[in-house]
Amino acid sequence: MCGRFHVDVQNEWMAAIIQEACRRQRLLTGQETLGAGEVFPGQVVAALAVGKKGQGAYPMRWGFSRPGGRGLLINVRSETALKKFENAMRRRRCLVPMCWYDEWQALDGAKGKLKYAIRPRQAGQAYLAAIYRYEEGSKLPVLSILTREAAPGIAFIHSRMPVILPEGLRDAWLAGEGDPDALLKQCETDMECRMEEGSICPGM
Repeated sequence: MCGRFHVDVQNEWMAAIIQEACRRQRLLTGQETLGAGEVFPGQVVAALAVGKKGQGAYPMRWGFSRPGGRGLLINVRSETALKKFENAMRRRRCLVPMCWYDEWQALDGAKGKLKYAIRPRQAGQAYLAAIYRYEEGSKLPVLSILTREAAPGIAFIHSRMPVILPEGLRDAWLAGEGDPDALLKQCETDMECRMEEGSICPGM
């Protein structure tokens, strides 16, 4: 799954994307509230998508609204996404740039979890694959991050991981080209992880 990820405004590549998304948010809402550093569900994030003027960075709120106000759907299983969210999978794909994402490993016989930072081993630029939609009452589109079975090297931490696409698939994914399931199968699976300082998180 993916419940936290990190963006670095000091990273030149990432800063340019965030700046563009901030500019669009100011025009749409009069505010500038993009999440930076450790990003949480419900925050506004910078996402790459194809709009009327071509590919660019857009502000999107993280999490589809669940029916009846039952919280947010922050992740969508990639294995069933085409069936449940066909329109978004074919026409409203986006990518969320990140430095790494966080995952928590449950401790046997102990209270608390260990927090890990995880990212592709070789990728210089990492993108979380996501889909978006428009919801009534929201000035911004909302997105949900796709997940898949965890890669073997990190499966000991959690059984699921976000779908991370390599730079080479960026244009094809955003343009809505090809079979989305076929593109998702080419995701990053060579991952590296490190335990974060103060990683024992009680009561999670």
